[in-house]
Amino acid sequence: MGKRIALVVLIALGLSKSYAQDSNPFIAQGLLKGTATISPAFMLNHPIENIYINGELEYFTEKNISVRGDSYWFLSSQQKPSLLNQNSFIVAGALYHFPKKNFDYFIGFQPGVSLVQPYVVYVHAGPGTLINWVDIPDQTKVCPTISAITGITYYVGDYFNFFLNVRYTKSRYFGYDSGELNLDQLILSGGLGFNIQTKKK
Repeated sequence: MGKRIALVVLIALGLSKSYAQDSNPFIAQGLLKGTATISPAFMLNHPIENIYINGELEYFTEKNISVRGDSYWFLSSQQKPSLLNQNSFIVAGALYHFPKKNFDYFIGFQPGVSLVQPYVVYVHAGPGTLINWVDIPDQTKVCPTISAITGITYYVGDYFNFFLNVRYTKSRYFGYDSGELNLDQLILSGGLGFNIQTKKK
């Protein structure tokens, strides 16, 4: 996984030269952005897909630098029996931007915390070929989380944009029934966003 992250960073640095050449007419100090969407997540160590409601608020302190906070509320897992009863989290940090015309390519790093409650799943055979399971909620814990994000935004005008983000989160739950529980996942987000300039250009 470390090699994959390093590769993403190298690609981002390689592309930064071309994205820095042309000015984006919508990005400037004081720009405020917000989004809300439903985001699928794919766990990297378990064959499980999770669904979140994701909200984001971002403020540009400079043309190429912004501070951003994201919240992810865990809705459910798509597979049964489910590994998680709760896995909501919040992250906040800095992003670096490579604007070009109406496009804005960015990378960033955001630490945060997760509220995690896994299930302990007991599987037993039922009558015939029927397989039954019992999933019992484990303890709810607050777990440290780190996250790297990259993506691209297309600005339609002074108030709207379209965005596509890919996020990697790394988190661990200690004290699980079978030991340490790895919660690493990739999260995809996309849709319509809103932006407004809070300072006069």
